[in-house]
Amino acid sequence: MEKYKVCPYCGKHNPPKMLECVECETDLSNISVVDSETEQKNREKETAGGAEPMPEMVRICDCGTHNPVSARKCVNCGEDISDVIPETEGAGAEKQTRYVLAALEGEYVYEVTERAVVGREAGMQEYLSSKPYVSRRHAELWAENGHLFVKNLSQTNYTFVNNQKIPEGDCEVHEGDEVGLGGNIQNGRRQEAAAYFQVRTGSCI
Repeated sequence: MEKYKVCPYCGKHNPPKMLECVECETDLSNISVVDSETEQKNREKETAGGAEPMPEMVRICDCGTHNPVSARKCVNCGEDISDVIPETEGAGAEKQTRYVLAALEGEYVYEVTERAVVGREAGMQEYLSSKPYVSRRHAELWAENGHLFVKNLSQTNYTFVNNQKIPEGDCEVHEGDEVGLGGNIQNGRRQEAAAYFQVRTGSCI
């Protein structure tokens, strides 16, 4: 009679020597080898004992999206997630989406890891020091509960999101938004003395 290991999450029958499921990559190192008769008996015991169903498994992308176990690319951002180990649904609830601001004109990338003030004499100063339209303390950035916010601190050249001056108080920005520090697009051109960034998430850069 054929022997195999039954994946506890996706139910796939795996060869006895497999240490992880060929379908969802769940750890099988502690899973007993069974045959069809033994598997049937185990199912009957679980049913009689009122065992709770196994939680659903997902692949969680760096951008925070929960993907089906069978997914090889993130349904939201297209990132390769084939090497992401599946987790139970809800296991990534405390994971925070990672946000970065990527400069439009070069290779500079700023990751928002904590609440920070940016400007020519604050965070990003190594990049912004050559941008005279940017104030010394121009804007405040922070991530909270998976969302990214920006607050303008400059009273001269202001902060813009998608070419619109942001209102007083907090303004939420999203992946793909353009943030302008000290300038916007005028007559189809960006102001060289200002700084412009695109919001991106996780490793999707």
